[in-house]
Amino acid sequence: MPHGYRPYVYAFLLATGLAAGAPGHAASQAGTVVLAVGTVTDLAADGSRRALHDGDSIYAGDSLGTGDGSYADLDFEDGGRILLRPGTQFQIEGYQYAAAAHATAGTAATAPVPETHESAFFRLIKGGLRAISGLIGHQTRADYRLDTPVATIGIRGTEYEVRYCGTDCAEAADNGGPSHDGLYAGVDRGAIAVSNQAGETITTAGRFLYVRDAHAAITVLPGRPPALRHMRLPERYQKLEQARLKHIDSRRLEERRRLRQQLRLRAHRVGGGA
Repeated sequence: MPHGYRPYVYAFLLATGLAAGAPGHAASQAGTVVLAVGTVTDLAADGSRRALHDGDSIYAGDSLGTGDGSYADLDFEDGGRILLRPGTQFQIEGYQYAAAAHATAGTAATAPVPETHESAFFRLIKGGLRAISGLIGHQTRADYRLDTPVATIGIRGTEYEVRYCGTDCAEAADNGGPSHDGLYAGVDRGAIAVSNQAGETITTAGRFLYVRDAHAAITVLPGRPPALRHMRLPERYQKLEQARLKHIDSRRLEERRRLRQQLRLRAHRVGGGA
């Protein structure tokens, strides 16, 4: 299934009551590692460290890092995707996905489920990533945010890529020399809102921009900058990636089926067996 369509499939599943996860559980687990290529590490909010492997769960508060030649391919509970390129430090600052609430909204009769405010707040500390937004942020844009050292990025139903260079983009050079330090961003689908202390710019599909620092005006670039080369998962890993995604989708579909059954049973009990 093409990556860009997966959130809309999830939207259909949610609309029919097939929401992911059990009540109260999906808010703690942010997503799953599809592929961990090379050295991928995780520092949890409680200070514990671990190496990440294919299939591992990731949580709100986790800080992820990729080593040289390493990639972290992440699938989030709302259908969003993030690929961390080599040499990246990234944090899941906050993540709340109201799977059970979505399921309740899609069923004819269910027991009440406590409302959960949805949010997907991320921070790019260094390095770069490609992202496909999921369901969070499509209705309330303030629910999705990516902070970087020089600007904040919001979404408009989006597939985008960003890279922050801080003296570590020497390989991203062209005839004009190495890339300047700062933030580079591009949009493949939809649009992003990039803002800092100098203002806000909406960038649409096929366009690229550069932000030197938190006080500098946002500059629209004439084409793809060298810093945004090699932002995709190498081709030799893509077949395995698709197989892993298929497995994750199958598992979540089964979880949605079980949740729908649980909600119907709960509603039946609340209704006194009627």
